Amino acid sequence: MTAHNFVVVTFAESSKAYEALSDIRQAAQAGRISVPAAIIAEREPDGHLHLAEGADARIGDGAFSGGLIGMLIGILGGPLGMLLGWGTGALAGGFVDVERVNRAETAIGEFSSRLPAGTTAIFAEAREYAEEVLDGLVAPLDGVVVRRPAAEVLAELESAQDAARAANREATKVMRQERRQERKEAWEERVARLKERFHHKG
Repeated sequence: MTAHNFVVVTFAESSKAYEALSDIRQAAQAGRISVPAAIIAEREPDGHLHLAEGADARIGDGAFSGGLIGMLIGILGGPLGMLLGWGTGALAGGFVDVERVNRAETAIGEFSSRLPAGTTAIFAEAREYAEEVLDGLVAPLDGVVVRRPAAEVLAELESAQDAARAANREATKVMRQERRQERKEAWEERVARLKERFHHKG
């Protein structure tokens, strides 16, 4: 029986992600696993997900903007993904609706929590005849596999849309507040410097 899964495989070293994707491509060509789409992405220090470019960083074509992978990366790379995963701070403090996508109980939350800043991951939609195939390919490269049924991930993405929009609104509000604070601090520093100059002249 074939299982239609969404899989995220994380690596501490980006080079190992490329090596693993090459091995997965060969396994797919040999008929050991079916991978309609896969792409390498890296969680940047600011929390966003950067998609790798080039043919060696992906399997399939055209599935990353409007497909399941593209939608999930859009959620995980945005404010909601930061709330569920690696970051908290002022954004989490001001956002009370995160329970709509609870980290402990959802695929989206689990995927995000496994993607701290500096992590490189393979996102893949896969039809697996046996989980041991993929697990065996990535284990020697220290890859950590998280898989969930693709239907479950799709349903969560549908229900996460409202929460993601709310998170984006809150993120925008927090960024505006931080910019206002920065401008205020810059103003006060300039006034202090000016006062000091006058003091020295006197």
